[in-house]
Amino acid sequence: MPASPLPLYHKVYLLLKQRLQIGGFATDSAMPGENALATEYAVSRLTIRRSLQALESEGLIERRQGRGTFALQGAALSATQHSSDIDALMAHLANMGMQTQVSLLELEAMPAAAYVATRLELEIGTLVQRSVRVRRYRGQPFSCLTTYVPGDIGQRIRREDLASKPLLAIFRDLGIHVARAEQSISALLAEPVVAGLLGVPVGSALLSLHRLVRDVSGRPVEWLHAQYRPDRYEYRMDMQAHDLPGEPSWLPAGMPVRARA
Repeated sequence: MPASPLPLYHKVYLLLKQRLQIGGFATDSAMPGENALATEYAVSRLTIRRSLQALESEGLIERRQGRGTFALQGAALSATQHSSDIDALMAHLANMGMQTQVSLLELEAMPAAAYVATRLELEIGTLVQRSVRVRRYRGQPFSCLTTYVPGDIGQRIRREDLASKPLLAIFRDLGIHVARAEQSISALLAEPVVAGLLGVPVGSALLSLHRLVRDVSGRPVEWLHAQYRPDRYEYRMDMQAHDLPGEPSWLPAGMPVRARA
């Protein structure tokens, strides 16, 4: 297998877990044996055994005496998020707030560094509020959220609200009318602090999301960097095919289509 910062058994564990979660093993018949899996993944039988032990401890597989190892019905977290419509995004975040738990780890007022000031369209050194939260589902961490808001807004936000509500709901309560969001999604490797918070090895691949939120006047009111465990969170968007003149394409469902002149 290619070189990786992860222990070999953990890398195989992640590959097998991914395969389980997409239905790669039938639940009504035994999985391939340790020798077969070791050959398939080009690792030792001991490595496969350690990987299977990790899967068993999570309740994803079951070893049945004399019959083999069987895949179980997993309970993977699937958080659906439609960012093309701010009302749908609000509804999704409110629903997530009801189904998950959040821990507020850090909250501070600080001068805006250059990269924060640029995104919030502020002068460098302007006071901003920074918060770090970890969100959990069924007790398991799946996201680390680092958020910056302008200082005049941050001073109105209560600590207890940050630990219990999505920030968009807090904005609504404060009378801040959110209008739109600019969002990008990529991937990154887990740094040591975030790896510890999310319970993954340093260097693990994470889903990285940046979101800049603006109010009705166009003012930036939030800059968010969210890092997600991809085995516990997925990002979905409904798409619709449009046969535009000379350029058939996919667009987010519900988006108005304008033919080019």
